[in-house]
Order: sequence, then C-alpha cells, then structure tokens
Amino acid sequence: MAYGAGLALFAWFIFAIRGGLDSWFDGDDIMNLHYYWSRPWSALLKANLFFWSSYLRPMGGVFYRAIYESWGFDPLPFRIAALALLSVNFALLAAVVWQLTGSRWGALAALLLVGINPSFAGVYFDTGAIYDVLAYTFFWGGFAWYVRLRRGGRLPGWGSLALVFCAFVAALNAKEIAVSLPAAVGLYELIWHPPANWKPAELWRWIRQEGRFAAVGGLAGIGYMAGKRYGADSLWQLDAYRPHFSLAAYFAALAHYLSGLIFKPVTILSWQIAVLMAAMLLLGAATRRRCLLWGAGFIAVGVLPLAFIPPRDGVAYLVPSVGWAVYGAGFLDWLLGILTGRSLRFRHAARAGVLILLFAVLAPWQRKWIEMRAAEAHQMQAALRDRFMRYQGQILALIPAPRKGAQILLLSDADGRDDWGIYMLIRLTYGDPSLQAYRKTVWDAHHMPIDASGFDYVLDWVNGRFVLVSRK
Repeated sequence: MAYGAGLALFAWFIFAIRGGLDSWFDGDDIMNLHYYWSRPWSALLKANLFFWSSYLRPMGGVFYRAIYESWGFDPLPFRIAALALLSVNFALLAAVVWQLTGSRWGALAALLLVGINPSFAGVYFDTGAIYDVLAYTFFWGGFAWYVRLRRGGRLPGWGSLALVFCAFVAALNAKEIAVSLPAAVGLYELIWHPPANWKPAELWRWIRQEGRFAAVGGLAGIGYMAGKRYGADSLWQLDAYRPHFSLAAYFAALAHYLSGLIFKPVTILSWQIAVLMAAMLLLGAATRRRCLLWGAGFIAVGVLPLAFIPPRDGVAYLVPSVGWAVYGAGFLDWLLGILTGRSLRFRHAARAGVLILLFAVLAPWQRKWIEMRAAEAHQMQAALRDRFMRYQGQILALIPAPRKGAQILLLSDADGRDDWGIYMLIRLTYGDPSLQAYRKTVWDAHHMPIDASGFDYVLDWVNGRFVLVSRK
C-alpha cells in the first residue's frame, strides 16, 4: 500500500511540475551557458577535480556544456534533464526520511509537506536553479548510501567512504550549500552510534571509526571554503555573497526559510524561531526519538551557508529543507502513535486518514501556487525568448555562415538595451569559441577608439532591426 501511495504522489508531483518542460531560458541561463562554453573542457574538468578552486560551480558547468554540445541552443533537453533529476530527488527525499524515521508513512507525509512545495517553484521552471538540483542529488544520494551501509551493521570501508566522498565533492561542485554534508553524517553517527563515554581515548577512537567521514569531510570542507574565499574568482567579492556574521542574522534566516516552506504566507519572528528550535530539541530528548534529534540538529546547521548573506528565495533552501521533512515526519508519526495506542489496525487507518486529509488540504494549494509561479516564469521567459529569437533570426539572415574566428562589431545596442546578452547570444548561435562580438557602446563608454574597418562584419540597429553595414 505504501508503495502504491508513493507512486500516486509521484504521479501528482509530475503533473504539478509538468509545465517545466515548456520553460525557455532566462537571462541567467544565457550567462551560465556562455560562461562554461567559452572556457575549455580541460579547465572545467580540472575544476571538478580540484574542488577547492574558485571556478564557479563546475558541476553545473558539466550539465550546461554537455547538453549544449549534444543538442545545441534548445531549452527542451535542458528541461528534460532537470525534471529527470527532480524525479530522482523526489525519491531520495522519501528514502532519507524512511531511513531516519523508520516509517514509510512518514516518508509519504514528507513528500506531501516538503517534496511538493511552491517554495521550490524555481527548480521546477527555471534551468538556472540546476545548481541546487544537482547539489541535492549528490548530497542526499551520498547520505542515503552512507546510511544504507551503516544500517547493514558495519562501518563503511575506505572504498565505500571514497564513493561517499566523491558524492560530497560533486555536491560541492554543484553549489556551496553542500558543505554541510559532513555535519549531516556526523550527526547521524553521533545520535545512532554515539561514543561509549566522553573520555579523550574513547572520543579519539570514535573519531577514527564512526566519525571518520565527518572528520575527513569537515577538513575538506574547510579547504573548500578557504579556496572559495581567497580564490581569484571568489564570490565573496560580491555584496550578495559577502557574509555578515551575527546571532540575529542566524535566527532571522531560519525564520525566513521556514516561513517560505509554509504554504500560507506567515511572518515568523526571530525570537519565535529560537523558542521553536529549543522546543524541538527538548521534545527529541524527552521522547528519545533519534530522528527528531537529527532533524533539529540538521535544521540548525544546514542553514549556516545561507544564514549570513542576504536572504534568497526558497530554491536556495532546497537541500537544507530535508531537515524539516525528517523532523515533521518523525513528529507526526510519534503523535499518531500516542493518539492511536497499541491498536495497529487503528493506527493504519489513522495514518491513511491523515494522508488523505493532507492531500485534500495541500493539493489545491500546491496546484494553485505552483501554476501561478509557472505562469510568472513563463511570462518573463517568453518576453526574453521572443526578443532573442528575433535578434537571432535577423543576424543569421545577415550572416548565415561566418568564417571561423570572425570579428563582429555592433555599432549600437539592440532596442537601446545595455545588455551583454546579445554578445553571448551571437557567440552561442554560431557555436564558435574563437568568434568575437564587440559592442561599440562599451568602447565609447570607456572613451576608447575603435576602427570599424578592421572587422569582418559590422552590424547596426536601425528602425527596430539589425542591418549589415559592411563585411569583408
């Protein structure tokens, strides 16, 4: 029955996000695609190996570049791949919640409460959110594999740990949020397989045995953060990524991301989230339910990569949201157990009733908000698509097949927009990394002279369209 209900929820999930297949690129996609395509494969592969470099999210680069070089400038293959990964992530959420709570029913509740959530609409309809999707896949895939090994009653060998570490590196290369994976594993070991006592000798033994992945992964995470902080292309140079540490910022971030997970808009104050977190920890300790302790602990640490930078939308909280899924599922399962007593038949009936009630209440909200977000995303993407396809059609008509390494000069900007998108679009259209496009308006802004006669093609924007001024 649980598997049947899971398949039904998966069908509902696919139905709810099906509009993602109709999504086009947005401005960030054009920028991301051009960034990775214009750099050599060797640099991209090296950045994935040397994960502490400041190369920007190289696992996302593999996604963008591999699909572009196979299918070209077509959004549909990108969307198919993204939705396939989202389907994997949906299954991973169920697997992790089931592993930690021991309840298939709890896993189903988690899918309804967190697995299908309007707060994550960006990952459903925006290819630019692929970094979060990839980070989720590798983060929770590695975690689920680790827990599966431990549930078998043995410590993972170095070969198995290496596989989990590779998943950790891949998650880091997708997005910085994945730095908390060693903490997630460490919390699991500490709660399910704690040290026999707190004496130094036993703690050292525990670190070398049960805690070795958390220790090695933690050291790797420190190296990763140092590389990202001090590398040549450090995101910390940008105000949007520069952290400002304070306790107030930490609780404000927790409140912000929790309010996003709740279907009906609510305002949560910092002191309220602090009280809630304390109550959650106390309940976990009082009931001795390990999943509650793990959930509260991961909620506390999972937000740290986001806590001290300006607030993001719900997409940024995709990976840490599993903490709330585990806690919520564990709490509901415990509460139903208290209310139904020892009668298994009554408990099964109550669980089925709660699931039906949750679906009846949440499904209309999910459909309403997800479809509304889809309409907003498609409207913005359609405006960009129509404009860029118009530019592309005009330029291809004027320059059907430029020579390799051609130099193209734009005397004025299309529609008078100060937009680098047209530069990226031209290079991606012809698929030639050695081809260059130059905007004269940029040279003029820096008071730099430019000789149009030295270019293979000179284009201008006249009366709402591109015209060919000259060619060699």
